[in-house]
Amino acid sequence: MIRRISYSVLFFAVWAFTVSLDTYAQPKPNIVVLLSDDHGQEDAGCYGNTEVITPAIDQLAREGMVFTRAYTPVSVCAPSRSALFTGLYPHHNGCSRNHGSVFEGIRSLPHYLAAAGYEVILAGKEHIKPKEAFPFTYMERHQIPAYLSGEHVRPFCLIVSLNAPHQPYFNLKGGHGKITPKRWLANTPETTQYTAAYYDHVTLADQEIGSILFWLERLGLHENSIQLYLSDHGPAFPFAKWTLYEQGIRIPLIVKWPGVVQPGTVSDALVSMVDILPTLLDMAGVTPQPLDGKSLTPILKGQATSLHHAVYGCYTNLGVQGANEYPIRTVVSDRYKLIVNLRSGNRFSLKAMDQPDERAVIDAKRVLDSWLSSGDANAIQRTHYYRNRPLIELYDLSQDPYELVNRAHDEALNSTVTEMYQLLVGWMKSQNDPLLNEMEMNGAKLRNK
Repeated sequence: MIRRISYSVLFFAVWAFTVSLDTYAQPKPNIVVLLSDDHGQEDAGCYGNTEVITPAIDQLAREGMVFTRAYTPVSVCAPSRSALFTGLYPHHNGCSRNHGSVFEGIRSLPHYLAAAGYEVILAGKEHIKPKEAFPFTYMERHQIPAYLSGEHVRPFCLIVSLNAPHQPYFNLKGGHGKITPKRWLANTPETTQYTAAYYDHVTLADQEIGSILFWLERLGLHENSIQLYLSDHGPAFPFAKWTLYEQGIRIPLIVKWPGVVQPGTVSDALVSMVDILPTLLDMAGVTPQPLDGKSLTPILKGQATSLHHAVYGCYTNLGVQGANEYPIRTVVSDRYKLIVNLRSGNRFSLKAMDQPDERAVIDAKRVLDSWLSSGDANAIQRTHYYRNRPLIELYDLSQDPYELVNRAHDEALNSTVTEMYQLLVGWMKSQNDPLLNEMEMNGAKLRNK
């Protein structure tokens, strides 16, 4: 008996020593997440925009993998950031409205990674609550160089949370000049000025990103640091932020993983912001509790080309300054996108679009007003559509990426509408969405038509 116990103790000691040597030989990677505020996917050089100046983001793209179909589940700050840090969709984690809070007991990124030996820092904009649900080490962005220059006994996960390119917008001296009109916006001088000012702020964000990448390289931390760039949602334009249109929820996502991700690669897999947390945990060797998201590592390693057959989104104006009630739900498949405006009888309204912004040189209200006064029938119609939307919208993204033609009542696509509506209902049921009953009643009316 004593001999058996001795052998067991010896075996365990040898096993533990071997594991510790293996851990020492293969240190866990540092993780740096660069998170901008209100940056649309199409507004970077690596995504095909030749006018906006984004050299740092473009360099990261050349060194990593660019995702062309990455989505945030909601187009306002607090819910998108809560989804990012919990790996759960908004109604699942509790934060479904702007300035909202997650449910009590929800676990987030710092809970998981701290237990795995990481120091987990959030530097910059927060917009998440309550604090106890997000136990980061908090610091200001100007403290980052000093932190990176210090001694690191443990691996770190550093979230660099920028304020740019969030409005108010103002045009910078020597900033962006000639601007090609965006297909999804009415073309007026005010729209052009607003776009140029936004581009100036995108470049400000890129410059700050470049400074972080500079410090990583200067301090020799870049070779063992996984680097990600993404935005919380799209810019403060009509048909973008505060909506579930592509310009509001389709976000840039770039992942650089030295020695793993093939530089200069592109993925068109459907992915969601809720996939980021399980991905980071997978990279760090952590197995979380079941989450809504899935790890992207099979795609990053070249072992898979797809992850989801559909991704989802939800939005409410509640919590947004000067806004009315306007809940929206969406489901996006490989080709189609269905949007349901559950209060389609209401006129879509919020302060940022209805009132001047005294802080800004150019604001969204002036842009919308210019559409109405332009005398252009298409611009006027576009303004009215933004304010007054139908219950159901269906877009063929393969043919209509800017969502200009609603095909919800195209008889040839009736089965597509039905199928995607049921997908959306099923997802809402899994999320305990409070508007599920209303969604099901509207579905019954559609079937009986």
